[in-house]
Amino acid sequence: MTADAGYASLSQHYFHAALSLAHDAGDRRVYSITLRAMSVQALRLGFRRRALRLAEAAMNAAGPDKEPAIQAFLLNQRALVRAYHRQDRAARADLDTAQAQHALAKGPPGPFTMYTSAGLHYQSARTLLVLGRTHEAIHGWEISLRERTADQRRTSALTLAALADTELGIGHLEAACQHWSTFLDLYPYLHSVRARQALVSLRRGLRVHHRQPQAAAILERARAALLFPSARPLRRGPANP
Repeated sequence: MTADAGYASLSQHYFHAALSLAHDAGDRRVYSITLRAMSVQALRLGFRRRALRLAEAAMNAAGPDKEPAIQAFLLNQRALVRAYHRQDRAARADLDTAQAQHALAKGPPGPFTMYTSAGLHYQSARTLLVLGRTHEAIHGWEISLRERTADQRRTSALTLAALADTELGIGHLEAACQHWSTFLDLYPYLHSVRARQALVSLRRGLRVHHRQPQAAAILERARAALLFPSARPLRRGPANP
């Protein structure tokens, strides 16, 4: 939460506290998951070498008997950082193994017991995009989006933003505007630095198309969203348990 809110230093304190607790408890699973989360943040902040070291450390910390779900989760992150380091063959091998391990995974739903298919496809799509396999990345994000539940606003919004940016990058203005429109439906409910960064990217990418009516309408909605960044309170009751 603190990382997503833009407090990178504070989140590092929480990460290190989690590592310490996991170490003291002898919990390889949580220790490796925490290292993986730290790799995600390092990559997001532009520290690619550190991100790769942390992804490798996460794989090593999990031990030789790591469960398929954990292996898929860790490999998917290592694939992404390897792609950024131009280790294309290794990244693709990690992706393939992650998918194979995910297919073998069994366990009750939960953040430390199961890696969701939506998460797997979202992260795999990011790697495919870095590898230059744009259409495969779009397909992966579309699958991820279909598998999101209605209450997963933040992850759905970030998936829509990735789709919109990628579609716009290959000249698919109509598809990009459709994804941005749905993103803007979700945005007022979010407190997320990443979502706000996506909103800024939206305006930057669409400005060149401002004479197109569909793009102009999205730009106007984006301008209004930036003026009123506070998240809307969720309704209480059966509709929003």
